[in-house]
Amino acid sequence: MAAPVIAGIVAGLVFGYVLQRGQLCFHASFRGLLDRRPARFKAWALGAAVTALGLAVLDAVGPWTMSSSLALRPVANIVGGVVFGIGMAVAFSCVSGLFYKLGAGMAGALVGLVGWAVGELAADLVSLPGGRVLEGRETLPALLGLPRPLVAAVVLGAVGLALARTDRRGAAHGWQWNWPLAGVALGLAATFSWITAGAGGAGFGASTSGAVASIANGSPAWWRIAFLLALVPGAAVAARTAGGWWLRGEVPVRYLQLATGGALMGAGARWAGGCNLGHALSGVGQLNLSSVLVVASMIAGVAVTRAVQGRLAATSPDRHDPAYESVVRNDPGP
Repeated sequence: MAAPVIAGIVAGLVFGYVLQRGQLCFHASFRGLLDRRPARFKAWALGAAVTALGLAVLDAVGPWTMSSSLALRPVANIVGGVVFGIGMAVAFSCVSGLFYKLGAGMAGALVGLVGWAVGELAADLVSLPGGRVLEGRETLPALLGLPRPLVAAVVLGAVGLALARTDRRGAAHGWQWNWPLAGVALGLAATFSWITAGAGGAGFGASTSGAVASIANGSPAWWRIAFLLALVPGAAVAARTAGGWWLRGEVPVRYLQLATGGALMGAGARWAGGCNLGHALSGVGQLNLSSVLVVASMIAGVAVTRAVQGRLAATSPDRHDPAYESVVRNDPGP
């Protein structure tokens, strides 16, 4: 048990630091794309592309046998992704965001994490229909019949060229990394997480899904549990040394939103076979077709929920949402 715990702690400390310095909440990334404030979405896209090349190299030369793909189950991927996206929009955060924001002083994130744990356990009580498709060809390289490093290099080159033509304005906070630095750091941290996972005997890198269920099942995934817990002190170190530390509570309605959104994310990740890290970073980094489908579904869930939230706010007597305004004041985003 010692090796996976130590390896997970090291990876989590690094990852938490990077998430806090880049303010890399996946909800903010997807919301920013919809709001035409795409800096953090660009950081995610660059990070996922860097991860793709990093994992391709590890797969070719690494000494460990690790997961090379995630199952493509369209019904579960779509339903789980949409539910996860709804949860992100309700909580105004992703799961990894709750961990790193807790480290930066957002005490209310604990409520969201409790909801996430409950949702993950509850999801196992529901079985979604639909089977697995394209087994053995569930990644882009396998589908195309091309070497994984080649496809990963082309993806990174294409993403890099597309982003090079875009605005590189500074971040919202003086201590926050701009999107090119945040994206490269995210990709390197994700790749490093897979290295430590392999060293610790785990078969998969950065992810949140399954950690709680593994404890409940009596077979704790020690690397993943240690990784997640270490995100908190990693982010705390970043916030205390570079900036962003703010010990705070939430307006009352936010606790309900955090608990509900956390539960939806826990359930959605379980159904989709991965979360905002497992699919949207590690999974996309594996060039999984299922992960692309889940990310698209997450964005759809965020978009639909935000449209509903906007309608409700427009019809309310005071025409504003104090919970949303509180989030925007705390996290304006670039």
